[in-house]
Amino acid sequence: MILDHISDIDSIFEYIKDRKTLIIPILCNNFQHPTQTELCCIYIYTEDDIERLITFRHTEQLTSFSEHIQQFLDLQNIFVHDKKTWLQIGGNANVLDVKTLWWYTYNEAYDETHYHTAAHQFYWRRHNTLPHVNCIVPLQQHLAMCQKIRHYAWPMCMNAELTDSYMKFNETYPVVFAEIESAGLYVNNSFRMPELIQDNFVYSQYNYYTSTGRPSNAYRGFNFAAMNKEDGTRAAFCSRFDRGALVEMDFDAYHVRLIARLIGYALPDGSVHEYFGRFYFDSNTLTNEQYEQSKQITFRLLYGGIDKEFLEIPFFQKVNDFVYKLWDRCKRQTYIETPVLKRKLYKESITNITANKLFNYYLQATETEVSTVKLQQVLEYLRDKESKLVLYTYDSVLLDVNYSEAKQILPDIINIMQQGNFPVKCKVGDIYSKMNSITL
Repeated sequence: MILDHISDIDSIFEYIKDRKTLIIPILCNNFQHPTQTELCCIYIYTEDDIERLITFRHTEQLTSFSEHIQQFLDLQNIFVHDKKTWLQIGGNANVLDVKTLWWYTYNEAYDETHYHTAAHQFYWRRHNTLPHVNCIVPLQQHLAMCQKIRHYAWPMCMNAELTDSYMKFNETYPVVFAEIESAGLYVNNSFRMPELIQDNFVYSQYNYYTSTGRPSNAYRGFNFAAMNKEDGTRAAFCSRFDRGALVEMDFDAYHVRLIARLIGYALPDGSVHEYFGRFYFDSNTLTNEQYEQSKQITFRLLYGGIDKEFLEIPFFQKVNDFVYKLWDRCKRQTYIETPVLKRKLYKESITNITANKLFNYYLQATETEVSTVKLQQVLEYLRDKESKLVLYTYDSVLLDVNYSEAKQILPDIINIMQQGNFPVKCKVGDIYSKMNSITL
């Protein structure tokens, strides 16, 4: 049912209060970042098989319900088709994410590309420059699309187990990554895809529904997770503040330290690569070349398998034992659980699985879970500050810092990042391509 009368609105909120409910927000433009568009309409489905389409901005609407948008966004304890998007348009955080539940239930990324009707495709091709293109797509076509989504999603919403792991993930990941995306990255006129720029900002888009949970970060063809350091791509990124700078905090030997924590091995203070290099080269002092070789050897052993001669080193013996205990557990019960969220990594979902590949997946999942907790703490700390956390890339974060706050916030953020014995190295610069190391 497409609502036409304002008198129907008040009864909706009372009606859905005690019923399981699915909401699908439809934005004015699917090809703009959610932070840069508006809500066109929403689809509401309740457990008694009642559906409604409520319009806010559409050419076919008889009545605009736009003054009630915030009431819908404030709803709690409902299923939402995409919680990260919901948060970015001002929605309440106390909702259940359908996409995350799909990923937990079926061990695969949620694919929504097949939901769009032929009419959607037609309007998007014909009017690809229209900023509110979904506002002219016929409402019946929006309804048909939502009915298709509901056909697949609703049985899962009713029957899937809302595990503690799912609930923790649902409470953390959409909130953290929605906030990082919403901060945007300030760019100058050298940015190579000007069509992405909105008022001197570009916006990233994280996808954490990957096989390991380690998020990718690309938006409309621009890969924020793999920006080239040599070709000038990074020269476009600068501070939004007249007196400000970009600050990068990079974890030192992050995976090695994560592994040490997993296996209960106490690494000494100082450089990890110097520590292992003394074993590799039987020398207390390393040349620059030996130091670089030490890094390469360590990563080859950890990611490619440990050669027998290196098992004499206590750290690698313990890693080897851990890898095969993990592998044995996976073979016996067909899955393993990640250490922080206890999310299940299933054997069947890893192509051409081996003991070492399983370990690599487990390690990437661990990295993301540990990092996301730190990101959440940094974001909470910055909530009443002007400075922003603008980019997360696996073992580093990028901050856009107002000089007036720098002396106060940078030592505090370093302390947050380094909790658990994860030291960070800091760089600062006017532009992302020219960062200089600093000690704080």
